[in-house]
Amino acid sequence: ENKMKQFKSKLILRTFDGTMEELKITPSNKNTKVEFQIRYYNEMDIRIKASIIFEDVIAVDFRINYFDNCVGSDLGGFYEILENNYKVQLIEEIFENRRHGHLLHGDYSYDPTDDNDSLNNRESLSDILKQLDCYHLYQQQAYGGILLVLAKSYCLVEHKNEG
Repeated sequence: ENKMKQFKSKLILRTFDGTMEELKITPSNKNTKVEFQIRYYNEMDIRIKASIIFEDVIAVDFRINYFDNCVGSDLGGFYEILENNYKVQLIEEIFENRRHGHLLHGDYSYDPTDDNDSLNNRESLSDILKQLDCYHLYQQQAYGGILLVLAKSYCLVEHKNEG
């Protein structure tokens, strides 16, 4: 039996050297925007400065690479992760971090067994999970680290007179 390999991601933009010069996040609930300033080589082998702009962002995760090497950036750039379980995992982690952060900083009589406790209320989480097919999980491999963005869409804007 000859099975084709199942890919868990697809390359959207090859950045070769992992350059990401700036990251800007504009928080606004479901209208949050994220913008990467990157450099990449286009099909004519010209180094281009560009922005990748994400719209309707519901999750961001950034893991900084502070090690003395660039392992990861050699993967080639900007990808879409095709595995739904990664989306669910990211959303669940954010939900848990929200609860954990509140309990660290607040005087709150929390009951982990009470579904009506506001920190256990999963209604908004359930609403997001029902719409998960509308969102795409993007990953940027860079020298500085690995960044994940869960968003409805993105666009690439090339900047003139750059290189």
